[in-house]
Amino acid sequence: MPVLAQPSLSYDIDLVVDYDAGAFEGTVVVDYTNSTGIALPELFFRLYANDDSLYGSAFVEILDISIQTESRTFSLYLYDTVVLVPLDEPLQPDEPIEVTIAFSGGTSNWPANQRFGSDETGYGLLTKSASALTLTTFYPMMAVYLDEGWALDPSTGFGDTLMGDTANYLVRLAVRGGPMPITSGELVAVNPEIDSTIYDFEAPNARDFSLVLVEQDYTLLTATLDEASIRTWFTAQSELAGQLALDMAVFSFELFEDLVGPSPFREIDLVEVPLRSAAGVEFSGLILVGSQYTQDPRDLFFSIIISHEMAHQWFYAAIGNDVSEHPWLDESFATYLSYEFLDAYYQEATANGQLTTWQAAYQAALRDWESLSISSPRYAFPNSSIYSSFVYSGGAVFLYDLRQELGDEAFYRGLQTYYSSMLYAMASPDDYVRIIEESCACQIDELLSIYRIMP
Repeated sequence: MPVLAQPSLSYDIDLVVDYDAGAFEGTVVVDYTNSTGIALPELFFRLYANDDSLYGSAFVEILDISIQTESRTFSLYLYDTVVLVPLDEPLQPDEPIEVTIAFSGGTSNWPANQRFGSDETGYGLLTKSASALTLTTFYPMMAVYLDEGWALDPSTGFGDTLMGDTANYLVRLAVRGGPMPITSGELVAVNPEIDSTIYDFEAPNARDFSLVLVEQDYTLLTATLDEASIRTWFTAQSELAGQLALDMAVFSFELFEDLVGPSPFREIDLVEVPLRSAAGVEFSGLILVGSQYTQDPRDLFFSIIISHEMAHQWFYAAIGNDVSEHPWLDESFATYLSYEFLDAYYQEATANGQLTTWQAAYQAALRDWESLSISSPRYAFPNSSIYSSFVYSGGAVFLYDLRQELGDEAFYRGLQTYYSSMLYAMASPDDYVRIIEESCACQIDELLSIYRIMP
C-alpha cells in the first residue's frame, strides 16, 4: 500500500441533490496551505463545468465566497470557468487559509428516448439521463499552481481539462428520492431522514470527487481482492458487459499493480452512463463507461476502454500532470498499459495487432502534421483525431520502443521508480526522463529525438 500523503489541500463539501430536477446546491470549505514557495496575492478556482464544449448546457455558479466569515468579492474569467479571489494580504509561503464557497448548478439533459446521443454538446459529464445523474466537476476546485504559475488554460473542446492537486475530501451528500450514489472514496455513514438520505464519504489523496446517482435497474457486481474492492454498475440490458468489465478491471488492477506499483485507491467503481465523443472517462476511484460500447462487450475495443481507464488510476489519479501542456504523461502511459493488458489477457498476437494499428495511426498523422509531436501541448492539435493519433497512439508506440531499447527489467524498474517517486505529485516530462535515465544508467536522447519528445 502506498503511504498516505499529507496534502496541503482539503475539501469539506456539503451537497444537496435534487435527482429528478438534475439540480444541486452546496458549500465547500477549502483548506489550503501555500506550498508554492512565494507569496500569493490572490487565489484561483476552476469551474470546469461552465465549459460548454465539454459540458453542454450544464453549469455551476458561485453564490458567495467568504474568508473567515467575511464575504469577498470575486471575478470570473474565461467564459466563467476561472474564479479570481483577491486577498487583502498576500498569503505567505506555508501559511494556511480557509475559503468557504456557496455554489449551485444544474445538469444538461439526455433525452429519455435516446440512449446514445442527443442534440446536446459535451461529453455528458454533468448530465441527467433516463436512469442516472452524472455529477463530475460539480464544485469549485482550487486551481493547480505549477512552476509557470497558476494553470488556467482554456478548453480546446477535446481531451481532458480537469486537473487537481491531491487533496483530502470529506463529503456529506443529501439525496432526495431513492437513487444510489456511486462515488470516489468510501462510504462511511448512511443516515435516512424523512425526505432524503444523508451519505458521508471520505476520499483521501484524491484529485477530484465525482459521483453518479443511479436508479434501481442497475446491477452491482463486486470482486474483493487483497485489501481492495472492484465494483461494476451496469444496467440490466448490459448484464454481459458488466460481467466482462468486472473481470477485465480485476485483471487490469492486478497486472498494473505488478507492473507499476500499488494503487492508492482500494475501491474502484466502474459505472455505465451515456457519453458523447468519449468511450470512457476517468476520475479518482471512479470510471465512467459509455453506454454505446456496452452493446458489444466482446469487441476488442471494449477491453481497451476498461484497461485504459483503469490505467488512469495510476497515471492521472495517482501521478498528476499538466493535461494542457503535457497530456502525453497520462494518456500515452494509459494507452501503453492497455497494450500490456491485451498481451496478458488475450495473447501476444492480439496485442501486436493493436500496436500495429496505433503505429499506422501515428505515422499517418505524422505525415500530415510534421510540426506536431507526441509531447506537443493539447492546444497545438487541430482536432481530437490528430490529438489521439499523436498522444494516445504515438505515445504508446514510443513507450513500447523504449521498452525494447532498455529491456524489460530496466524499463519496468524505471517505471516503478518514477511511480513511487512522483506518487501524489504533479509530474513533468523532465521527471520521467531523469528517473528513467538514472534507473537504467543510460541515455535515451536518441529515441527522444526520433519521436521529437521535448523533456
